[in-house]
Amino acid sequence: MGRKPPRTTTYRPTPTAPVIYQSVIPEEDFQLARDYTQQLKDERAQKKAAREAIGYGDAAMAERQKMRAEREKTKYERSLPKTSLKSPTVQSNTGTTP
Repeated sequence: MGRKPPRTTTYRPTPTAPVIYQSVIPEEDFQLARDYTQQLKDERAQKKAAREAIGYGDAAMAERQKMRAEREKTKYERSLPKTSLKSPTVQSNTGTTP
């Protein structure tokens, strides 16, 4: 009978410490980023002020939403049947109330 084949020898490299990279970001890049975000905030504030000037401020929009909800509620209530479920029932075979 034959023998088992010899085990394969695997060579692995010895573990080494990871290489640490460090990048240096110039201070002017932080200033440019700060200036850009400030510019965006200023533009947003201008657009909000313009929107409020034509009547679309937060308070006005909340009032409009409240009025829409009231209109929707009244339309729904008007669509409901006029009779109540608690009204006396009509007997199906005679057509009279009990």
